[in-house]
Amino acid sequence: MNPKNRLGYLCAAPRVSTRPEAEESGARAHVLGVIQAFESLDWEVKRFIIGDRVPQKWISKGSKQFISSGFARKLAVDLLRLGSGAINARRAWQQLGAGGDRVGWVYERFSSLQSLGWIFQRHGIPWILETNAPMFYEAKCDRQSLVFGQLARRLELKAYQQADVLVCVSSALKEIVVREASIAPEKVLVVPNGANTALFNPEQQQRSPIFKDFTLGFVGRLYPWQGLDLLLEVIRDLRLESINICLVVVGDGAMRQAWQTQAQQLGIAEHVAFLGQVSWAEVPKYIAGFDLGYSGQIQLQIGKMYLSPLKLYEYMAMAKPAIASRFEDASRVIRDGETGFLFQAGNKENLKQVLMRAYNSWQALPDMGRKARNDIVTHHSWRSRVMNLIPQIESILKINSGY
Repeated sequence: MNPKNRLGYLCAAPRVSTRPEAEESGARAHVLGVIQAFESLDWEVKRFIIGDRVPQKWISKGSKQFISSGFARKLAVDLLRLGSGAINARRAWQQLGAGGDRVGWVYERFSSLQSLGWIFQRHGIPWILETNAPMFYEAKCDRQSLVFGQLARRLELKAYQQADVLVCVSSALKEIVVREASIAPEKVLVVPNGANTALFNPEQQQRSPIFKDFTLGFVGRLYPWQGLDLLLEVIRDLRLESINICLVVVGDGAMRQAWQTQAQQLGIAEHVAFLGQVSWAEVPKYIAGFDLGYSGQIQLQIGKMYLSPLKLYEYMAMAKPAIASRFEDASRVIRDGETGFLFQAGNKENLKQVLMRAYNSWQALPDMGRKARNDIVTHHSWRSRVMNLIPQIESILKINSGY
């Protein structure tokens, strides 16, 4: 095989794994989506993913809480990342680059406090670096999982500066990265999330709703910026008006207990099901029981909503319309009133109005869902993402790096 069509996929994060039991299911979906898309386009992909090489307890349910509980443990994890970075980079080179079947490119998912692709770049192999968030901000502020925040920031910005091509999941993230790292915008590509349209296929799932009433569903990690507190208030208000909406929450995280308590205090606990984390393979089954998917992020402290919510693509791939905050990704993917509904982020009254609109369109939702799936299959699958990405990378490498 031509080395140009041989890709090394790198990830140094100890908790990002492609194993089925991985707690970080969103990261797993993204990693597999990219790898499988390259493979579907006749690329050979050789993997060096640290999370696939560590003990299971490092990546399975409860691992995030374990590594983030207490200063001493966070410090130990940071030191481990720093100490293993160069070692893992050399191992990656020995396994993917040093032999006769060396890779033509390396594509790396960025990890806090360490990177791997630089060693390939030193040997003339292009380094494509993907970032899904400003990790120095997110790990320190939202996830509170870093001790060496300033060092993490310096190392992250240095990696962005050094990489031959940088891939961001949103234009907002590109703006942040270009500004903070002082890099040329021409080397930064915007590639939003996509969907595994084979796994998220409504024809393979039997609808088994948890509630008989109109059911709104949410899938994902329970972080404060997901906006479920606002949604719970709106559901309470609507139920007081005899608009019987229920909520199913599939996922776990820091806010689960607080939001369960809020549902009880609002008197709607019997109409809200918190199911906890399920395996990624089970997620389509639960989405099949929704009438509508929810993606209601609020503005982040950093000032930009830079995320590309995977849930949006997966709801719609399952032929479920979505109700979403009117941020960049949702505004691009959802055709308001045709494949879903958009509302002003953090605006309770607007969310209430839009949710009433969706409720009154209950009978039309299946047809909207079919249109939504068609849009995802046609324009937003992982394969289509990577198919568009490859020539853009080639163009940047040809112009800027002389490869």
